Amino acid sequence: MKGSFLIVFIILISCVSPHKDKIEVPKLHAGFYSAALEEINDKLKSDPENDRLVDQKIFYCEQLNWPTTCISALDAQKEMFGMSNQLVRQYMAYYQIHDHFRALLDLFDSWDEEYGIKTEYPSLYIDCLVKSRKQNRAKRELRSYLISNQSADDLAFASSKYLMLDDTAMAVYNLSKLYKLNPNDELMWEYGMLLIKLGYNDLGVAVLKDYTQNYPLQFDRKLVYASVLRGIDKKQEARNILMAELDKDTATYLVADLYVEDQQWDSAALILERLIERDSSDRKALWRIGRLYEDRGWLLYAMRYLEQLEELHPDDTLASQRIELIQRKIAYLQRLKFEENKIPALELEPKKIEN
Repeated sequence: MKGSFLIVFIILISCVSPHKDKIEVPKLHAGFYSAALEEINDKLKSDPENDRLVDQKIFYCEQLNWPTTCISALDAQKEMFGMSNQLVRQYMAYYQIHDHFRALLDLFDSWDEEYGIKTEYPSLYIDCLVKSRKQNRAKRELRSYLISNQSADDLAFASSKYLMLDDTAMAVYNLSKLYKLNPNDELMWEYGMLLIKLGYNDLGVAVLKDYTQNYPLQFDRKLVYASVLRGIDKKQEARNILMAELDKDTATYLVADLYVEDQQWDSAALILERLIERDSSDRKALWRIGRLYEDRGWLLYAMRYLEQLEELHPDDTLASQRIELIQRKIAYLQRLKFEENKIPALELEPKKIEN
């Protein structure tokens, strides 16, 4: 029964090449794949030129996590029958699946003249050059590629490769063309960021606004976006990005900082109060609000929070030092007020002399 099931499974698998048309297969015990591999090896002895059997052997080796055996299967075919168009493509499929870009690049360079694979797979060839860090060759191939390939997809591909190559000028050039053809492309995030980095702030912000309407930002990107807006003095827009994220401490601190920079002290204090309401022992929040009130001259309020911090964290020497400093400030101000009251009022007119 087990043997008949195995034969049926092999027949089903043989209908589709696992490298070209991936199919979902059930997760099976390693022993099953080992038994299947034995069957395939037996069949290959009598039919060594059967490409589908080679494909199946590679598939089972992958399930068993035997990459060396996968390559050995292909190498054995090459040893027996020489390299063929079909075998080149089997190597390509395997190398591409497993991100062996150096080996894939060698394959392109060795067999292009005979099989024309660079012309047939130009984007894959460029991808190999980029990921193998062959920068000059990659740039030459990209220039050639873009001569006759100017669709939105082509420009997106080229732009992504220029970004990987850190070629900012060519990336921006091609992204600007892509923006006209497809302003909703996911690469518009990178385009907007690059524009702002290069000093084109208004255009960069416009591109990023379009992007956020099409792609809701994850929290990490919201932080990046808000920080970029802060850097170009668009603090209100930065706050607006983060106001829906005030349940997260990182966003709350950044919003408080933005209010302080705009000299909106009450709003900054209110935001920090939210943190303390969530966690009254939050060391950072107590310190920040204490310093905020001290800087504004609201010394008694500052003392309240710093004393709370000192009580919760007796080892916090910064808090105790700050309290001591504030106490000296208060004493100094009280002395000034006392001295001011002792100064006699100026006579604004001469005293009348009584007879």
